[in-house]
Amino acid sequence: MSPYSKQTNNMALNHKGNSSLITALASILGWGMVGVFIRLSSLQSPLLIISIRFMITCIALFLVLFFQRKTRQVFKDLFSDKVILVLSLILFLTYFFGTMAFMLAPIGEVTLLISISPFFVILFRRLAGNVISRNEYIGTIVAVLGVATIMYPHLSSQLHFSGSSILGHIFAISGALLFAVFVMISNRQNVLNKQINTLSVTLGTCFFGILIFLYIILFNKVEFSLASLSGVNIASIIALGVFSTAIPTFGFAYASKKLPPLLLSNLLLLEPVFAIIFAYLFLSEAPNIYIYPGILLIFIGLSKVSKK
Repeated sequence: MSPYSKQTNNMALNHKGNSSLITALASILGWGMVGVFIRLSSLQSPLLIISIRFMITCIALFLVLFFQRKTRQVFKDLFSDKVILVLSLILFLTYFFGTMAFMLAPIGEVTLLISISPFFVILFRRLAGNVISRNEYIGTIVAVLGVATIMYPHLSSQLHFSGSSILGHIFAISGALLFAVFVMISNRQNVLNKQINTLSVTLGTCFFGILIFLYIILFNKVEFSLASLSGVNIASIIALGVFSTAIPTFGFAYASKKLPPLLLSNLLLLEPVFAIIFAYLFLSEAPNIYIYPGILLIFIGLSKVSKK
């Protein structure tokens, strides 16, 4: 291979890596806006929030498929590939457990528990016989400490051990575990050159969300009146579905195929940073001083992990 060909290939790989990184950051940015959109939407029921998010995502996805004329192929891949079905279920449960956790337990405790996802990735890699570098160990610990620093004011002075909070903790840990499982499976498929249809994963995730919507209609009578919603409420609900569910779901499924699992799980630690920034911009909630050393620790940790 000529030097020019090698240079061209390296540039192509770097471009793919950069696009995956940008896609992952865009997804995390969208997830960071969830709290703002939920607050502005005036929705109260966690099941209603989840179902509406995925109903809107499903509508947006069908519009994309209609214009790209890929509907048949996406459905075929979804129902013919067991891995895609499993990934769809895992991603949906990650959304579901995360939402339920925040409804049942204090925000600081849930955020901290969800941030342990990189440790599960390290555990799975160790069980698979993979070598974890010193930089990856140190970077992950430092990044998680950054999240703990940011969320310190939101942590309870005494841990809550009521039935609901313990259930919330279980949901949070389960969400962190499932997130790690998702990125490991998706990345493994890419290593084996088994391409996963990202649109099919997104569609499958939507279908599980629609099942929750059907449950609400048939068994859980949640009061919801469009007439009582203002323009801001409706715009926030649509934005919640498009910018904080549809785009991040597709983007994350795509990025998980290309980026190293440990790096991607550490990138998720930026979500509380974005959430605090958006809360300040749109809800006038002033950030506490702990956010500055916390952000510094997160970026130091990410820098370490990326160097391996």
